[in-house]
Amino acid sequence: MRVAVAAVLLLVLGCGGGGAEPERLALYHLELALGEPGTEGELRCGPPRACPGVVAQPAPREVRYEVRGPPGVGGDGVDPASARAVGASVSVAFTASGRAAFARLSRDVARYGGRDQGWHHLAVVVGDEVVAFPEVDFDAYPNGIPDAPGLSIAALDRADARELARRIRGD
Repeated sequence: MRVAVAAVLLLVLGCGGGGAEPERLALYHLELALGEPGTEGELRCGPPRACPGVVAQPAPREVRYEVRGPPGVGGDGVDPASARAVGASVSVAFTASGRAAFARLSRDVARYGGRDQGWHHLAVVVGDEVVAFPEVDFDAYPNGIPDAPGLSIAALDRADARELARRIRGD
């Protein structure tokens, strides 16, 4: 699955919220912070989603990933109340600290990709589920993506986008 990070970022407007507890949205450097797909681990991915490191896509069964490092952007880096379904994607605004954290994370991912001469990815995690893993193009973004206002997560369809936004907001 190749998703250009440039298409993954957009400006997010609006606010909202509900009464339930929001599921944590976190961004990791996939190749450094998550283990290989297997049967054990803190994070999961599976049908109908495409999963990193799995040849058959969408994955034929649920796979698990061990978390080997901290997220580059954690819970205080995003504004859960800003999560909105926009067509078949979900938009979420970064906080000020999230913008700075995303700039560092995307820079590190791009530089590792440049060093390895191969694609490196972000792992987008909602709750305990890997929902997307966009590539960072080191040729287009050798220094990462500074001052991004937010993130757009590609969903499976409009219904999935609404469900992901609901989970992030805690509706």
